[in-house]
Amino acid sequence: MSITTIQKDYLSLGRIRYFYSDRCVNNEALKAFNQWNILADELVTFDCGLMDMEETENPQTRAGEKDKQVLAVIIRPEIEPNYRLEAKENFEFCGYDLVDISCHISAITNCGAGFEKAIDYRALNQYGLIETYRQAVHTQLELNDQYPEESHAYCEIVEIWRRLPD
Repeated sequence: MSITTIQKDYLSLGRIRYFYSDRCVNNEALKAFNQWNILADELVTFDCGLMDMEETENPQTRAGEKDKQVLAVIIRPEIEPNYRLEAKENFEFCGYDLVDISCHISAITNCGAGFEKAIDYRALNQYGLIETYRQAVHTQLELNDQYPEESHAYCEIVEIWRRLPD
């Protein structure tokens, strides 16, 4: 996915967008990169540096692509979700990522776990994401306060859902 595609749609904050995405196994090299602070077996992230992504209007799972997934994302959700994606779409809520929208890097999964003053890496869920909206907002503010000179610390909250297998 091109960075320009996400940026030109930046005005569509708060709406559900769908992406075909690679799956990201948190292998030994990635765990070492993140100083063994993110121990999830699989990372679900809106990070274009870790995963190849392609936006789609049709959020159906592609047959025969077990190494791919369909993500539903909302950049800068307005409130903690009290809704579910339509049942016919069969998505599960994965959590919240913090993404530097200018370069599409996740402050959680792709910065070497170097934000330990702001991110409680032990509290990340099974996908390497922040579990609640309140904690995502708190972490976003702490990143800004604790790392004012670090460009990746200025992030948008990204709510992530993943389509379950049919």
